[in-house]
Amino acid sequence: MKFGKELSSQMVPEWQQAYMSYDYLKKLLKEIIKLKLRTNPPPHPPPHQAVSGKRLSRKMTLYRAFSGLVQTQGRKRQSSGQINPSLETDIEEGNAPILVNKTSNGLETMFLMTAEEGGEYELIFFRRLDDEFNRVEKFYKEKVEEVMNDAIMLNKQMDALIAFRIKVENPVGWGWEERTVEMTRLASDVATSTAAIAASTPSKTRTGKII
Repeated sequence: MKFGKELSSQMVPEWQQAYMSYDYLKKLLKEIIKLKLRTNPPPHPPPHQAVSGKRLSRKMTLYRAFSGLVQTQGRKRQSSGQINPSLETDIEEGNAPILVNKTSNGLETMFLMTAEEGGEYELIFFRRLDDEFNRVEKFYKEKVEEVMNDAIMLNKQMDALIAFRIKVENPVGWGWEERTVEMTRLASDVATSTAAIAASTPSKTRTGKII
């Protein structure tokens, strides 16, 4: 199964709008690759190379060439269109042509090769990628905060229930009317928190079913 279909099958229905727009990002990548093929077609492989090997090699070259991720800003492209294997270490050495900065609105990718052919399209891709990533991260943080607040509420209720049980087991000086009021208050608090947790929990998680 392709990744896009796998992603769709595992989505939480209530949270679909929070997922990254995979199809749109993939469409942008395909357009960029088509542009690069038109402006810088790959060299012809050796005649003895198998068809499957040609397809795999071509695809790997295209993806490595995308955004110049294996080439530095100060280096020239080879006229043959082939990628120098030694340039693959650029990413590990911190010389990749993108810089990711943290801003008040999230992460921001700076693309350093906009002057090259098709660079403006790659810039659009990275901007959209930043928007998608920051949106997903914001949603994730909001859900984490909700869970933390729910945990705090549950801990408070647990402490109250423990204290109530101690009083029930040792009812000296504790009248029936006071006990009834306390039980009613605890029941109301439990019902309120249960409803809040249920509202913030997707049905897929509550039922334990994987769609």
